[in-house]
This record gives sequence, structure tokens and C-alpha cells, in this order.
Amino acid sequence: MTYSAVHDLFIDEREIRVYSNGTGKPVLMFHDLGASAATFEHLTTPLVRAARELVAVDLPGCGRSDPVPGEGLDAFVDHLSQIFPSLGSDPIDLLGHGFGGYLAATLAASRPHLVRRLILSEPTAPPRSGPPASARMSPGMALSGAVTTLRRGKLRQNLQGFSRAKSVLDQLAKADPQWWESLSDITAPTLVLCSGAAEVGERAIFDLIAAAIPDAIRATVPGAKKPHTSSPIDFAAQILDFVSG
Repeated sequence: MTYSAVHDLFIDEREIRVYSNGTGKPVLMFHDLGASAATFEHLTTPLVRAARELVAVDLPGCGRSDPVPGEGLDAFVDHLSQIFPSLGSDPIDLLGHGFGGYLAATLAASRPHLVRRLILSEPTAPPRSGPPASARMSPGMALSGAVTTLRRGKLRQNLQGFSRAKSVLDQLAKADPQWWESLSDITAPTLVLCSGAAEVGERAIFDLIAAAIPDAIRATVPGAKKPHTSSPIDFAAQILDFVSG
């Protein structure tokens, strides 16, 4: 099943593409850097059958969404926070994968009134301390980051896509102890997920994130990385069980 509804929101005169399917309480989803909302399409059938609405956005500068002004990570969070009023007045269940997980956690910490329940799937996190980590970009991520709004003819935005993606990675590679401290401000019940294929070092980071968030639950989805695509049925079952509480 693919998305049945597509529309654009205009936030500060910039377009952000929103995809949805189903009815009921929404689950808002943020994808990883170098991806798009299409990465969550495999979850539409189980969520619709559970009487939930899947709402996925192309993050700023990805897919069909315009980039945010500037390159600071706070600009992403400020921009995305303005989506929530369009989904109703109640707090929203929020899921983020990779870079989307970083954004979701940051938003839940800074604006706890917007988030009902939080799911972080293999979230990206900056180092807590020490020198910058490796910020190398895979060829696939570089291509996806560069080709953002081609079909709308915004050539300049596409030419700047690579530098935007690299800027994000460079910022995430720098130690950010304040971000780690902010995780204690998250009040929404939180589930931190990874796949069974996650490496030992990755699991350690996910464990640290879960430990930093009050009463967070740590869980694993069997199968390959990116469990929302590699094991969508098992992944959907875990998130639906969590958000139904």
C-alpha cells in the first residue's frame, strides 16, 4: 500500500511535503538523512489496519521539501515543530529513524507538550565528548542529499544538496554534551529500537540514549538494519503495541 494523500505545507514561505494514509490518531515519522518519506511506505498497511494514520514528511532539503534557512540543526527542529498544529491540538506520537531520530529526540526534549509517545529507531547521536567522529558520507547518501527538488526545477537547491547534507554530518560529528543532557527533559514515554544486525558499538550508543531518557524502554527488532523496511511487520507490531498504551 502506498500513500493515499499528499499535500504541501507552507512554513515561513517554504514548502514541506507531507504524505499520509489511514485514519485515526496520527503517528508522525521523520526519516534518515539521504532518504525520504517513501522509506516508511512498508508500514502503511499494518498501521492502517490498526486504525492509525501514518503521516510521513520529507525532511527539509530532502525529497520534495525545501531546505530550511541556514544550516544549523536547531533550524530543522524549529521548522518541523510547526507541522504539529496541522495534525490537531493533542500531543502526537512521533517516530524518527537515524537523523530523524536525532531530530525527534531534540524536539521532544525542547517541546515536550507536542509529543505523546516517542519512538527512536536506530537514532543518530553526536559524541558526548572527545574529538569529532568520522563524518564520511556514503555515495548513496550524497546522491540522495543532492537530488532534492529536481522535479520542481529548483536547480540551485539541488546543487547545494550535497553541501547541506555534509554540513549536517559535520555538526553531528562534533561532541555535544548539552544534547545528551537535554535527553533528561523528555517527558514522553520513549521506545529506543534497533535491528538485530546492529553492531556492538551502535548498540552501546542506543543503550546510552535509552539510559539518558527517563524510563525509556530499549528493544530490538529481528532482522537487518533499517527494520522499518527490512522487517516492517515486526517493526509495526512493536511500535503499535507501544503507542497503544
